[in-house]
Amino acid sequence: MGDKKFDFSIIMDEEATSVPSDIWGDIPIKADRKGPKTIAVLIFLGGLLILFQAYTDYTTHGLEDIPESEVERLLETPNSQSDTPITPEEYQQFHDDARDSNGYLIRSIGLFISGTLVTIGSINLFRLLSSGPKIATLGAGIGFVTGLYGSHLIRVASDENLSGALLLTYEIFTYLCGTCMFLCGAFSALPLINARARAALDNKANNESNALGLSLTEESE
Repeated sequence: MGDKKFDFSIIMDEEATSVPSDIWGDIPIKADRKGPKTIAVLIFLGGLLILFQAYTDYTTHGLEDIPESEVERLLETPNSQSDTPITPEEYQQFHDDARDSNGYLIRSIGLFISGTLVTIGSINLFRLLSSGPKIATLGAGIGFVTGLYGSHLIRVASDENLSGALLLTYEIFTYLCGTCMFLCGAFSALPLINARARAALDNKANNESNALGLSLTEESE
């Protein structure tokens, strides 16, 4: 058997690269219209809950004294689990101190502004407007700051007058308020971070700008 010789020749282009640098730039990003609308519905419900809490705090701030029947109902469960029951007078004193510190008022005003912005932002987001998540995120940020500060003032008043499970309840509520507002802000900002959701918002904005430009052109003609 004769020897066979195989010649291999490889032509390399110095200017060519094995992987194009812009390979990922040619892949189109499919706009996600359903995701932002789902998030809009969720933060809309969150905005309504924030407004409800704002109304509750404002109503509580306006009460000079809590009705005795309401105080007995609030103290029934905590006193049954504690060796040192809280008297109605101690709870009324807590209420007075919380009102004097303006904890309820600060939290109600802040949450009202927050809930309004979150609700408006959710409506704009459902319409796929890029301003929607920005407005909702701003509202969540305002609610986070004012909610934590107002809850802190209320918790200080509870430290001075309450004890046991009821004291722990107001402490937990402070962290719960901050956590809920943080999650609301995270959901609101998600369409700005996700590429597919952002593409849907950008397409909506571009379509509206094009329609506006077309209408102005027709009017000028």
